[in-house]
Amino acid sequence: MSPLSARAHVSSAAPSRSPSARPKPSSRPGHLRVVVPAKRPHLRVSPGLVVVSLLMVVVVTFGVAIAQVFVAQGQVRLDRMEEELSLEQDRYQALRKDVAELESPSRVVAAAEKQGMVVPEDVVYLQPSTPEVKGASPTGGVEADTAWSTVKPLLAAPAP
Repeated sequence: MSPLSARAHVSSAAPSRSPSARPKPSSRPGHLRVVVPAKRPHLRVSPGLVVVSLLMVVVVTFGVAIAQVFVAQGQVRLDRMEEELSLEQDRYQALRKDVAELESPSRVVAAAEKQGMVVPEDVVYLQPSTPEVKGASPTGGVEADTAWSTVKPLLAAPAP
């Protein structure tokens, strides 16, 4: 590598800026100029559009306020219903307790004895009698050859 190419390599990597290398402002006449901004179309808003926009904002705000009122009223109603539900659940539990006490066997026996009932010495269970049906099978079903006219009078018969 020659010393000339090394110097070119160094100068291209980091240019040296010294105060003497900079040209004087007087040697650059007219290098600054005033830039006039480009004419942009001026956006004009009509008064009618402003009024309509403001009216829409007021209407939307009023609508949100009304919606909040309905939500608050619904919450008050829901709170009242939850309180009523709690009271009714307490009442239901009290009534269940009362029914359990009234159905207890000791209370039923005491009420029966108060009305003059006595405990029997011998308990007899009664079996109702069943009328004989022609063509009836021992399992309680009716065979297929039994006519409806034979069974119908038995169904309408008064209980014995």
